[in-house]
Amino acid sequence: SQMALAGPRATGRRRLLAGISAVYGLARRGFAGHSKWANIRHRKGAQDANRMKRFAKIAAAITAAARDGGPEDTNPRLRSLVTEAKRMSVPKDNITRAVEKGLNPQKFGGAKFEHVTYEGYGPGGVAVIVETLTDNRNRTPAELRHIFDKNGGNMSGSVSWIFTRMARFEVPLRVAGDDVDGGADKDRSLDEEELFELVIDAGAEDVEADEENGLAQVFCPATAFKGVEVALEKAMGETPSMEMVAIPNNTVEIEGEEAQQGFIAFLDAVEDQDDVQRVYHNANLATSDASAA
Repeated sequence: SQMALAGPRATGRRRLLAGISAVYGLARRGFAGHSKWANIRHRKGAQDANRMKRFAKIAAAITAAARDGGPEDTNPRLRSLVTEAKRMSVPKDNITRAVEKGLNPQKFGGAKFEHVTYEGYGPGGVAVIVETLTDNRNRTPAELRHIFDKNGGNMSGSVSWIFTRMARFEVPLRVAGDDVDGGADKDRSLDEEELFELVIDAGAEDVEADEENGLAQVFCPATAFKGVEVALEKAMGETPSMEMVAIPNNTVEIEGEEAQQGFIAFLDAVEDQDDVQRVYHNANLATSDASAA
């Protein structure tokens, strides 16, 4: 496994953000570079083997979002998941079927999945939050507890107080050299300064720009979510991808390549558990060691 560090440009008080590790979705794409807000990991090999598992996990998340929040036009969570599934190249029929299963559970039947969150400490005393979508409240915690115990951690005690819940938007970023002419199809993306001014005025706290990939991430408190979403929709002409994330308020240093590799192996094992959707942690890994992984 390989880990890249990323970090937001803070406004006002500065946050040290770390460790958002999504099994599918926004966090899995690499915001590599010099930022410090997260440890985004890119796996080597076994991509095909993991692809179908990621497809199945996001399909389950889409079904649950549709069941809990209704159709896309009134369900921002579902819209974001559908957008992400398309970016992952999930077949259109799979997406449609997942939505229909959520909207018409009586017709499709099947197991009922529910969101369950587990907390604990990983190796090195790192705080870990695991979000799952499970149809078996006995199997999931038992398997996760085994992974924690095997890797020197434990699933005891609450760690949610170490994190702050925030909304994260992912938006296209216009960078130097982009062609902004195009008539009716004119590019409505924003450059970094335009985006920064727009979202900060709307209540956002942090902006992380990745010019290499033409993307930016915007972080805001849950209370400012609607204002930022409306501002972005108005400026861009479309609804941006969004998800709620847990941002650590402080971090734990993991020093030394062996310790870092052990922690990465632990995260891999947690993510590979069938019911896991997202993993949050407050580990801070050194760039030099991580990049050599």
